[in-house]
Amino acid sequence: MGKERDHTPWVTVERGIRKYDHLTRKHGLKPDVYYALRYRVEGKRYEEGLGWASQGWTLERARLTLAELMIAKKTGAGEVTLRERRVKAQEEREEAKRQQEARKRLAVTLNAYWHSNYFPDSKQTKAPETWRKEESNFKTWLSPALGGTPLRDIAKADLDAIKGKMVTAGLAKRTIQLVFATMRAVWNHARGNKLVGGDCPTQEIKLGKINNARNRTLSSTEAHDLLEEILRLDKNAWAFTLACLHTGGRLSEVAHVTWGQVNMNERHITLVHTKTGKPRAVPMTETLLTLLCDMPQGQAQDFVFTNAHGKQWTSMPANFRKAVANLKLNEGRSDPREVLVFHSLRHSAASMLLDAGENVRTIQEIFGWSTLAMLQRYTHPTDEKKQRAMSNLDIKLKQQPASIHAFSSTHKNRA
Repeated sequence: MGKERDHTPWVTVERGIRKYDHLTRKHGLKPDVYYALRYRVEGKRYEEGLGWASQGWTLERARLTLAELMIAKKTGAGEVTLRERRVKAQEEREEAKRQQEARKRLAVTLNAYWHSNYFPDSKQTKAPETWRKEESNFKTWLSPALGGTPLRDIAKADLDAIKGKMVTAGLAKRTIQLVFATMRAVWNHARGNKLVGGDCPTQEIKLGKINNARNRTLSSTEAHDLLEEILRLDKNAWAFTLACLHTGGRLSEVAHVTWGQVNMNERHITLVHTKTGKPRAVPMTETLLTLLCDMPQGQAQDFVFTNAHGKQWTSMPANFRKAVANLKLNEGRSDPREVLVFHSLRHSAASMLLDAGENVRTIQEIFGWSTLAMLQRYTHPTDEKKQRAMSNLDIKLKQQPASIHAFSSTHKNRA
């Protein structure tokens, strides 16, 4: 037996409009009524359902719909079938949704983009000390002022206001520059994702000439005393500090060294995670070789230098700062360029090699500088060398006394 019909037979209400009553489905007290259209377009017959009376369909609404389709058929303007109308309506809904999502995407705030997009990428691709500094810049200066602002609406005036607050707080130009560098990095990241266009407004902020070159280096006596004090406080911090001083490596470069990058036989360490991205091999000093030989060696992937908890160093050891304070090495120094910091170990190593008469090209290769101009920033002649140079100038000048002319009388005659 076939399936029983659940509605009454179709009834033609009028030309082009049909309906039937459902046997059990109700619309109020009456049976629910289903409406449909029947018409021809270009010789093809179409039978298309409209909907139920309970959904708002009436005979009048069915007439209006049929009339609109017939007008479209005659004029050639618009959709001539219900299917075409429904397809277009669906396309319009999808387009409206896309536009709404695009507007929402373009309206993403600095805070939202930082947490959802930029910072997760930064932690994956940048050195810990770099993304930690970016995080500090963001939390301290950028987020409080601009966190709720759509990224694409941030303008020069907003950044000028932040600059004013940092200047009032007494921040150095270099520090302000680094805060804006963080803002620029976020902007460029968003530009890559098509959320903003053009250059970051930080390009329009003028800070004036910035001299952030550090002049402070350790003497051999200061280096010895500093290492002794750190050893007294923390053996792990001492080993890490000694390695940085004896290789001239940056904190992050030495912190990433694994036992697989230490070659005892050929007596060199390979720094892989360098600032330039180019690995470089650094010969070991006798002191560093002795230190490494005395240390328990781990697996090839294990970090050589770790803190007291067995974790990789990600920032300057706290006991380095404490030892500097205990020895009063920064006492009386207010200029940041004269303050001893962990990076001063690298300056000191380069200066000592230069003072020892080593070839500048060799020093350049060991320290991984692309130009000799960088060597000039990191090395500083001692007062003794300056005095010797000026003494040689005096000797040369005394070999043949120069004639001294009466400048004032000559000047008067010419006048």
